[in-house]
Amino acid sequence: MYRALFALMFLALPAHADGLGPKISGDARMGLVYDRAPDWAQQRENGLRMTARARLKFEFTGETDGGVRFGAAFRLDPDTQRPKSPSVFIGE
Repeated sequence: MYRALFALMFLALPAHADGLGPKISGDARMGLVYDRAPDWAQQRENGLRMTARARLKFEFTGETDGGVRFGAAFRLDPDTQRPKSPSVFIGE
């Protein structure tokens, strides 16, 4: 798991470039969280715990001869509580 997260960070760093064509970007975080009191349903443990997240964003853009920009973007995010749908755009 940690090797994959480490590899994803190195893939996302040099891939951010301006211009047309495919772009890959992303972010990751890792740290410690301290929850003093559990939630009302007692479903989450209290105390110190480790947290980690990695997200990748793919964006594909193009431009016609007339100058109209088009493209699509989607994000790979394991967070199922706040899903974000893919987006498609024409023009800017």
